[in-house]
Amino acid sequence: MSQTERTTTEINTALQNNVAGDISPEDMRDAIGSAMGGYASVSLAGAPAALAAVAQTPLVITQYDTVQAQSVDENTDGAQANAGTGILTAGVAGVYAISFFASYSLNQNNRLTSFRAFLNGVGGSPEFERFVSNGADVGEIAATGIVVLAAGDTVEVRVSQDSGSADFTFSALGLNMHRVG
Repeated sequence: MSQTERTTTEINTALQNNVAGDISPEDMRDAIGSAMGGYASVSLAGAPAALAAVAQTPLVITQYDTVQAQSVDENTDGAQANAGTGILTAGVAGVYAISFFASYSLNQNNRLTSFRAFLNGVGGSPEFERFVSNGADVGEIAATGIVVLAAGDTVEVRVSQDSGSADFTFSALGLNMHRVG
């Protein structure tokens, strides 16, 4: 039998006419949840947030203030987000799309800034760099990648810069993961 794309209204109507009870609402919930995969997202939704004294050693970005989205899975095993730590955790093994964006300024001029995803505390590649000539200018950076994660694996983004110390002010910030396979 071929697969037919249906609207939510059509699916709800079909469930109401499921007289024999072969398909339960829980079955449908599980099927939809399984097809959608787990997802988690944190962002900076409020006032700009500062990350002080960023140097050559990468610092975890923890300036998120909102869990934008978290897995709809009833058992919360899809993916979890923690705005306070800036860490996303995979609840089940799978292939995940990871994306990050930031809009920021510095209190220093002529700095090479670097952003990198860390998986389970280990820096991955590539490292995304942006040169900031005038620190007062607001710059943006965005990155997306696909990674294979085991249940319990964590993802975070860290930032560094090439010389001395600089304070970052983030005006927009987001980190997202979505299981795609």
